[in-house]
Amino acid sequence: MEDRTRLLMDRIRQEIRRFELRVGERLGSERELAERLDASRAALRLALDALETEGRVRRTMGSTGGVFVSDGRIERNLNTIMGVPDMLRQQGFRGATSVIRAAIAVASPGEQRALGIADGVNVYRIIRRRDADDVPWSLDTSVVPAELAPGLLSHDLAESLYGILKEHYGVEPHEAHETIEVVPADSYDAATLDIPLGGPILQIWRHTTTSNGTVMEFAHDRFRADRTRVHLQRFGARWKRAAPRPSPERLRSVRSMP
Repeated sequence: MEDRTRLLMDRIRQEIRRFELRVGERLGSERELAERLDASRAALRLALDALETEGRVRRTMGSTGGVFVSDGRIERNLNTIMGVPDMLRQQGFRGATSVIRAAIAVASPGEQRALGIADGVNVYRIIRRRDADDVPWSLDTSVVPAELAPGLLSHDLAESLYGILKEHYGVEPHEAHETIEVVPADSYDAATLDIPLGGPILQIWRHTTTSNGTVMEFAHDRFRADRTRVHLQRFGARWKRAAPRPSPERLRSVRSMP
């Protein structure tokens, strides 16, 4: 590494300390940083590349993009319903998906209750591992009623599941209810996510519904705790109570109405 690149890296670190920037705060655009540090864009990019490799900064595109302080963790925003590929892309990470298993099967008793479907109904059960910058990040299991998306397994499931459901079946997420807890990784999670047995993972159980209340997905996601930060934004001085989630029995009765 050239001395000029090391010098620029040190100056960027000094900027972070001087302005007391926390993780997630914006340093500025590349152009603003180049002007502030009196450096060429080419030289600055070499320094940012190195700092990004270290996990100290991340760069994002678009009108709200720029260079942000980072610690290498990925932000899981609880205010939005977003597929993992879009989440990683938005935060400047290079994402990759491995489909571990995808099959159609009869729903288990737990899946029947979660999806509000009858005994003997088929579901798609899709298990995928998500990598961010070539390092495992999450292990996701999605269960979707087969009647909502005939032929779903013929699509490229390495892509966003929500994107496939919207584009090919007109099924869009409207609301999601999630339960989050920290649990120790079992042997399968540890091996798949490349973490020690018993290491902490963020476990999320999710019910996602469409605008008419149909449960379109029952999901079980496991995220590496050492690579994940959870973000939540509240609005207003008085927090409104969330409307109660309809029971599976209520969902079945609504669907059976003419």
